Order: sequence, then structure tokens, then C-alpha cells
Amino acid sequence: MTSPEAATVRPVRDRVFFTSMAAIVLVVIFIGFAPSYYLRGILPAPHPYEAISPVVMAHGLVFSAWVILFAIQASLVATNRVAVHRRLGTVGMVLIAIMIPLAVVTALQGVDRPFSRPPGIPGLTWLAVPLLDVPVFGGLIVAALAFRRTPAIHKRLMLIAMIDLLQPALGRIPDPAWLPMALSPLQTLVFLLPLFVWDLFTLKRIHPATLWGSVVIAAVMFTVPLIWTSPAWLAFAGWAHGLTG
Repeated sequence: MTSPEAATVRPVRDRVFFTSMAAIVLVVIFIGFAPSYYLRGILPAPHPYEAISPVVMAHGLVFSAWVILFAIQASLVATNRVAVHRRLGTVGMVLIAIMIPLAVVTALQGVDRPFSRPPGIPGLTWLAVPLLDVPVFGGLIVAALAFRRTPAIHKRLMLIAMIDLLQPALGRIPDPAWLPMALSPLQTLVFLLPLFVWDLFTLKRIHPATLWGSVVIAAVMFTVPLIWTSPAWLAFAGWAHGLTG
């Protein structure tokens, strides 16, 4: 049976952990997008960039607002201002409704932006990465919102969704010299490890939300390279890209 002292300590430790992870997500995204977006023209560019289109600008602003809101929400829970946290949740729902279609349009227009993807990968091939990840991110967020009255599930799904969002930021940070290029996309999975360790430390088991949320991210991540050069995918990608005119 859990003692009153342990029941008190666990929520406090939980708040510290999830707030710390939110801060890490915020920092990684800022670092990843600093040369091309946040500090463009101030920091040296590792390679040429296309001009920022209105769609890309809107995409960056809306997603930045979401990341900042995520960090604020985590800090509100950590300081016991749950009522404010819930009211701001409405803002989050509005942002999500804007983010998902905006992410799709940005991904489709990215086919014509060669510097927005790794060199040597055709635009229609690379389109599989953002286009297949949008439903993963969106699905995790929707599931988190559906379980907003169950904090243990809600906060884990939200954190996993934000870790999934790290992929484009990590892709813009130069890899360590010792890291094989083939393993570079898997860096995102490393950020899931603290949550697994935290679950084992605090719950003595892996929480189902941690397990299944991570499985979804990993499954899509490993599936994309298997299909992105297939005739079926290229035909679909070409059709979808054609919708943008």
C-alpha cells in the first residue's frame, strides 16, 4: 500500500520530470530551427536556404506558438494552476485545428524546396517523411486531449507527441562525426528513453501510454524508408503534390 508521503512525493517528482522534458523539447526545437528560422541571418547557415514563403512563415509561427504553449502548460501543472491549464487547453485545440492542415500544405510545398530535405533524396520520396508523420502527431495529440481527465495518460501522450515533433529540428542539427548517417533519423527515439526510465523508476512498469505511443512513432519511422520509393507511394505523392498547383 502506498504511504501518504509517497503519494505526495510522486506528483512532485512527476511535475519536475515532465516540466524538465518540456524545457528540453523547447530548447532542441529552438537550436534546430535557429539558423533557418529564429535567428536566420544572424547565425551562419550550414547550407543555402530558400526564401521563407508565407506558408512556411505561418507554419513556423503556429508551431512555435504550440511549443511555447506546451511548455507553459507543463509549468502550470507543475505549479498547481490546473484551472488555468485547462482554460488554456482551448487555445491548444484551436492551434491543433490550424496546425494539421497547415503542416500538410507545408509538406506538399516542400517538394519544390530542395534545401528543406537531405541532399540526394527526391522531393516526392522525402514527402513520405512529413506527410506520414502528420497523422502520427495529430493522432497522439487528439488521443491526449481525449484523455485529458486522466492525467497519467494525457501527459505521456502529450510528451510523446512533442518528442515526435523533434524530428525536423533534429534533422537540422549536424550529426556527431561518429554517428552513421543511416542511424541519424533514430535520434528522436533516444528522447523517448527518459520516459521509459521514469516509468520504471516511479511505476515499476512501462505505462501503456508510453509503450503504445512510442510504438506508433517507431513503426512509422521504420516503415517510411520501406515505401518511399515504391511506385504506389510516388504515384500518390505526385497526385497530392499536384493539388497545390
